[in-house]
Amino acid sequence: MEDKEIVAKMIAKDFQGLEGLIDSYGFAICQTIYRVLNHPVEASYRKEVENEVFYKIWSNSLQFDSTKASLKTWCLTITRHLAVDKKRQVIRQLREVPSEILPEALAWQEPLGKEDFLALVAILSPEDQLIFLKSFFFQDKPGEIAKDLGLDVAVVSNRLARGKQKLRNELLKEGRS
Repeated sequence: MEDKEIVAKMIAKDFQGLEGLIDSYGFAICQTIYRVLNHPVEASYRKEVENEVFYKIWSNSLQFDSTKASLKTWCLTITRHLAVDKKRQVIRQLREVPSEILPEALAWQEPLGKEDFLALVAILSPEDQLIFLKSFFFQDKPGEIAKDLGLDVAVVSNRLARGKQKLRNELLKEGRS
């Protein structure tokens, strides 16, 4: 089934459109979810995110604009955003922030609470947030992060360095150095 036909059927609320979407892009959607929610603590949320993704695509099919992106790109963007949101939610649900979450250069006198940490990391771009959290929260190595996200190790290392600098600058601005 072609993308135009899939979208037309979903707009008409014909379940064949959803079936066509799943047949065409279901594997890529699931693969994206697994890349973002790749830790054992997050495994139980994968099916939930998958259902949320298909529901969101189904209910927002009128918003798809083929002049802005392909159907696959549009679906994978929705998928990535929902998966990253779930990852943030899982991190917030954890009872404590690991004690060595930030490098020593970012140490301060008062301990940083979980919500403060997540608010601080929120100044980064969504992809940099994911890289930063995978590195400092889940203790993934740059090579593992690069493999998970399909990036070069050098790109991951550069983004980590830039992220640390942004966080340092933000803490200095707030007077928490």
